[in-house]
Amino acid sequence: MKKIMMLVSIFLLLTSIGLSQEIKVPSDLKSEIPLDSRVKTGTLPNGIKYYVRENSYPKNRAELRIIVNAGSILEDDDQLGIAHFCEHMAFNGTKNFQKHELINFLESIGMKFGAELNAYTSFDETVYMLTIPLDKPQYLDTGIQILSEWAHNVSFEKEEIDKERGVIKEEWRLGQGAQERMSRQYFPKLFLNSHYADRMVIGKPEVFEKAPYDVFTRFYNDWYRPDLIAVAAVGDFKADDVIALINKYFSPIPKKENPRERKNYEVPDHDKTLVSITADKEFPYNLVQVFIKHDPVKQGSYEVYKENLIRQLYIGMLNERISEIAQSENPPFMFATTGEGSIVRAKSAYMLIGMAKNNQALATLKLLLTENERVKRFGFTRTELERQKLDMMKGMEKLYNERNQVKSANFASEIQRHHLEGEPMPGIEFEYELYKKFLPEITLEDVNALSAKLSTDKNMVIVMMFPEKKEIKLPKEKDVLKILNEVKNDQSIVAYVDKVIDKPLIEKAPAPKKVIAEKEIAEMGAVEWTLENGAKVIIKKTDFKNDEILMRAFSFGGRSVYPEQDDISAEYSADVIDMSGLGEFENVELQKLLAGKVVSVTPYISLNDEGFQGNSTPADFETLLQLTYLYFTQPRKDVKAYNNFITNETESLKNKGASPSDVFNDSIQAITNNYHKRFMPVTLDDLKKASHDRMMEIFRDRFSDASDFVFIFVGNIDLEKAKPLIEQYIGGLPSTNRKESFVDLNVKEPAGIVKRTIYKGKEPKATVYITFPGVFSYDMETRLKLDLMKDILNIRLRENIREDQSGTYGISAWVTQKKYPKESYSLNIYFGCAPENVDKLVAAVFDEINKLKTEGPSEINLNKVKETALRTREVNVRENRYWLNTINSYYYNKQNFSDYPKYEDIVKSFNQKDAMEYAKKYINTNHYIQIVLMPEK
Repeated sequence: MKKIMMLVSIFLLLTSIGLSQEIKVPSDLKSEIPLDSRVKTGTLPNGIKYYVRENSYPKNRAELRIIVNAGSILEDDDQLGIAHFCEHMAFNGTKNFQKHELINFLESIGMKFGAELNAYTSFDETVYMLTIPLDKPQYLDTGIQILSEWAHNVSFEKEEIDKERGVIKEEWRLGQGAQERMSRQYFPKLFLNSHYADRMVIGKPEVFEKAPYDVFTRFYNDWYRPDLIAVAAVGDFKADDVIALINKYFSPIPKKENPRERKNYEVPDHDKTLVSITADKEFPYNLVQVFIKHDPVKQGSYEVYKENLIRQLYIGMLNERISEIAQSENPPFMFATTGEGSIVRAKSAYMLIGMAKNNQALATLKLLLTENERVKRFGFTRTELERQKLDMMKGMEKLYNERNQVKSANFASEIQRHHLEGEPMPGIEFEYELYKKFLPEITLEDVNALSAKLSTDKNMVIVMMFPEKKEIKLPKEKDVLKILNEVKNDQSIVAYVDKVIDKPLIEKAPAPKKVIAEKEIAEMGAVEWTLENGAKVIIKKTDFKNDEILMRAFSFGGRSVYPEQDDISAEYSADVIDMSGLGEFENVELQKLLAGKVVSVTPYISLNDEGFQGNSTPADFETLLQLTYLYFTQPRKDVKAYNNFITNETESLKNKGASPSDVFNDSIQAITNNYHKRFMPVTLDDLKKASHDRMMEIFRDRFSDASDFVFIFVGNIDLEKAKPLIEQYIGGLPSTNRKESFVDLNVKEPAGIVKRTIYKGKEPKATVYITFPGVFSYDMETRLKLDLMKDILNIRLRENIREDQSGTYGISAWVTQKKYPKESYSLNIYFGCAPENVDKLVAAVFDEINKLKTEGPSEINLNKVKETALRTREVNVRENRYWLNTINSYYYNKQNFSDYPKYEDIVKSFNQKDAMEYAKKYINTNHYIQIVLMPEK
């Protein structure tokens, strides 16, 4: 019966959505899938390709990209790191934008450096990304001009090159550590006899620090040329206008005469299985990775598109099996997964990955290989395939329903993949029809046959990475190869049995309780319902995403209401319950039952409150409410889940002290909270205090009374249909009408000035954290102006510490603001640098703070942060997540809804005097905490 119902579900899913236009798939599946007609494409006479697509989400924005088909793989031996260096230089001046004019212009129109102005370099390509507002025509014109400047007019001034050497060195320094040291050991095997093995993107300091100036321009002139450049533009504009601008700025770029060959480097095949076993004192995990490499499949045809669907089904089903093992009694790993995709453009890989427990790496390897072998011999089952098809089809249905609400950045990324990798780009309507045609046609035999292609005896690389400590015994290569041979010849491997339960999620629906009060919240465009049991429900209906509903719920109390000896049980209670299933269903059974649904509910218990986060489609809204109801009424005690959770936490803590960053972060937590017992990092002794029974008691207690809960729903909600469901599943929740709040634990930060230095790690790098704590008035004007002052400080710190002094790759300032248990804030500053530069750069930070207090911001920087705040808000108000967070904040912090419309006026009124006064008031240089991570002596 279950199987019949699943087949019926698939049929209904494939036939019930809208009436999208049918497509005709040619009989010859090797033919190419057509390009989406909404993407206007062409090639300029000089060879530059362009792609332009109109899209109105987000409104009044354009996403612009220049795609350069050149990365570190093309560097000469004297250019290691120069491809990435050239990317940096594009932001340091061009022919028509001197030095920092480019960044100044973009920030002046409200675009954030990093978020809306960025770039990246990989082995195979370099991509520049730019977001532009469109309320003034000249912005788009200038945006396209900037792309063209990057393509052929970067200045490479000697002074700027020399400054950037320091920034690049700091980026290199930031990446140093256990992971980097170990990758240098296994890359030569993963990329055996390949150019990729010696072309790490960051390069080598001995090259980029000393390279003559002509080395930079040689790379730029060789590879930034029309035949290797494409322009992508997606946004709320007229395509013809943008094409005209592309012609205006890109057509004059001369075609390269006698260009160097753009070689496509290979990763050669090998018959022998290669093994890399590495250990490092600072590596905190036991990581097992199996790579089975193969040549990438040429994309673009109907045949390959169908093959890709088969691959998705295969990987999805295998991961479900791995997940099931992870939830069994005492598995050898803490986490495991499988995947398939490109590792570089020239090579793809089928991957098996596991994070093993201490001294369980070989057992983890054997388990992963055994599951792989099980699929090779016996394949998957029909019920597994049916569930996976349901999940994939439901995912595509969601994309189809939201086809008019896809962000321009997503389309730009798709264009990029199409241009560089040949990924088909026919449009979501076309792909939806392909799913409807191909998924029902794919048979179990089709999927099972894939294992012979993915899992071969050739091109296998096994990488094992460990903490270097006496308690962990490292395997030998012969041990690894022995496991591989044993699994191949293991005759005890049997077929997987798929256990499914055919039961409803809730056997008997609760008796509904009515909405007894209703209130409009005009400022939020929302409605508030009060139910008979006391629960409050706030709903904001939106049209931002057709297939999305977000949920958040909270009630005050949290861990703070329990004595200290219960803290560890309270902290982990919700995590354990979340792993334990619900009602009559183990977690594995529950996930199978929810196949074909897009729904998630996660409980939490934090210090001062407890609640839920969740999401669903409108079709699965009732399931969202049912899961929430079950967490309140039928949390499940699962000894197996509890044991696995405690074991995994224990294993993590055993190795946590190896990582310098973990030690540093734990030190920050302890020092800034004045070593209060509730804020000390969890230890192995703490874990021993955990009690499964107490966890269950605490969870039931926290969720025993719905009368003081606030539930917030934002998205495409039909209020008329939602009301009876909310009355049933939220109105039907238990209610005792107890009056409860959190308990103030009286945590006080250290007084005066506190300076601590933590010595951990072998690499020559330091990390600096400075925090200025204090109390303040938690009103909208104070909070907003404090944020704006922080944004000004951020610009000044970037311009001085990074750009002028070349002292760091990145420096950031941010503000945390809390109303409970007391109204307080902290302004925090964080950066990495060379150990010998710590004192100098810290002094520079304080100098910038002092200048902000005494001189105030420049008019340019003042206008930048105000424009950015308004631009950010302009986009955010079209996002469900923004409204969920905003409404939650107003209820949680008991703010006045009448404050909300004041945002724009407060931002516009912010002036130089405000910035100076807020810096003086809220950055108290007589009361701060400075914590520095330094290498071990």
